[in-house]
Amino acid sequence: MGILGTIMGRREPEVAYRTVDGGHPAPYPDMTDEQLYNYEVTFNVPKRTFDRPPVSARRRDEEVTILREPRTDMRIEPRTEMRIEPHAEPRMPQPERPFDAPRYTARPLREPARDHEPAEQIEPVAPVAPVAPRAAAVPEPQPAAAPPLDLSKPVRLTTTKQPVEIITTRARHPLYKVHGYIGDDDVVTVFTLDGRLSENGLPYLENIPSQQQLHVNIYPNTDPRSKDRYLLTQHASREEADAEARPGRLTCVAVQFDM
Repeated sequence: MGILGTIMGRREPEVAYRTVDGGHPAPYPDMTDEQLYNYEVTFNVPKRTFDRPPVSARRRDEEVTILREPRTDMRIEPRTEMRIEPHAEPRMPQPERPFDAPRYTARPLREPARDHEPAEQIEPVAPVAPVAPRAAAVPEPQPAAAPPLDLSKPVRLTTTKQPVEIITTRARHPLYKVHGYIGDDDVVTVFTLDGRLSENGLPYLENIPSQQQLHVNIYPNTDPRSKDRYLLTQHASREEADAEARPGRLTCVAVQFDM
């Protein structure tokens, strides 16, 4: 083999790739001297090309900068690498077609009436007849207000009509000045001066109306043209009714009512 090599001559192994900036033999394409150095250090290549980290032979101003326009179509495409041959002008990417989305309005525009189509006829609106003013509403009669409470007279409850015995109307409490017994209760109940159980509640006390009594003489009605069957006369006492009684009296009735 040695003789054959001497006769035919040794040939250097063919170099497939070289670095793009220094032209040194490289195991992969498109490698720089710095990448070649890092590769040999990482994989502990026995015969290294560089003893120390190389300095790129290409100046900063000669380095190719690839500018890309911003994308507006919002589509995600796979990343592609651009191969730059040494001493070759870089290929600038073609400008992409701008994203032109259709625009829609919230309400379609009204097309003008065509010549061969009849225009839309608008019917006139009939005038509205004036409305006669309404008569003023007649206010409903309001219930008569309750007479003011007089604690110097007998009082009772407005609900159950039980009598209330008033003990005092000058209690020391700033609000509940009235103390009294309701019916047969052994516990005192307190009220305000206007007969309320609470400051904003309803009145629970009222004066007991005075009892009035009349005596009525009843007579038959002898007038055939009258619709009343009886005639009545009223008297303040029984004695007065008997003294003023006329012939034909049917009876005398005592009537009691509240004033």
